Amino acid sequence: MTTPNAPIRRGLLALGLIAAAGAAEAQVTRVDCVVEPAQKLKIGSATVGILKSVPVNRGDTVKAGDVIARLDASVEEANVALARAQAESSAGIEAQRTRVELYKRRQDRQSQLAKGIVTQEKLDQVEADYEIGKRDLQTEILKHGLAGIELQRAQAQLELRLIRSPITGLVTERLMSAGEFARQDSAIYTLVQLDPLYVEAYLPVPRWGEIKLGQAATVDLDEPIGGSYQAKVTVVDHVFDAASGTFGVRLELPNPDHKLPGGQRCKVAFPLAPGGPVATALPPGER
Repeated sequence: MTTPNAPIRRGLLALGLIAAAGAAEAQVTRVDCVVEPAQKLKIGSATVGILKSVPVNRGDTVKAGDVIARLDASVEEANVALARAQAESSAGIEAQRTRVELYKRRQDRQSQLAKGIVTQEKLDQVEADYEIGKRDLQTEILKHGLAGIELQRAQAQLELRLIRSPITGLVTERLMSAGEFARQDSAIYTLVQLDPLYVEAYLPVPRWGEIKLGQAATVDLDEPIGGSYQAKVTVVDHVFDAASGTFGVRLELPNPDHKLPGGQRCKVAFPLAPGGPVATALPPGER
C-alpha cells in the first residue's frame, strides 16, 4: 500500500543523492595548466675567440658537464705545457739541497779542527754559507710551489676555451657554427631541461589555504600526448593576482626518459576538502 507521503519521500531521497554526489565532486578541483621545461638556458662563452668545433646540434641530448663547443686554444695549450714542465721539474730544489749538504759537511769539518788552526773568521764564513744555503733551499721550494699554482692558472684559462653544458637536457637551437667569432654576449646554444617538467596552474584565491607543498595531484595531458601522471606541488605563490583573483601553483612532473615534451596544455586535479565549488581557472595572461 502506497502512502500519500511516499512520492515526497522518494523526491527527498533523490535530492539527497544528488547533493551527496555534488559534495563528492567538490572534493576535486580541476584546473587548466601548462607543462613547461624546468629550465631554458641560452649558453654562451665566458671568453672571446674563434669557435673551433660545435659538435652537438638541434635535437641532441646532452648531459651536465659535456663539452658542447670549443674555442681555438692554441696559446692556452702552449701555456699549460710550459707551466707543467716547470711544475714537474725539481732540479732547482735538488741542486740547492746538494749545496746545503756540502755546506753542512764543511761546517762539521771546520768545527772539529782545533782552535788556532782555523780562524774565527773562517768559521763564521762557513756558518753563514750554511745558513744562506738553507734559505736558498726554502726559496727553491717556494718557487716550485708557485710553479704548481701557475700550472693551475694555465689550466683554468684553457678550461675557459671549453664550453660545457650546465644541465642534462635537450638542444633546441644551435645559433653559431665553427669558424664564427664568439663574444661574451653571444649565445651559441639554447638548452632545455625536461626532467623534471614544471606544471604551472592558477587557482581561485579562495582555494589558497587548501594547496600544500608536497601535495600530490593528477595531471592529464591534452591530446595527442594524453595520459594521466602524478606530480607534486613544489611552489604555492604568496602573492595573488588581484586582476584575475587567482594565485599560481607549480608542480614537478618526473620525466626521466624525456618521453613527455614541454610546452603543452593539460589539466590538473587537486584533491581538496569538501565545501567549495569546482573551479577552472586560466593563467591571467590567457584570459
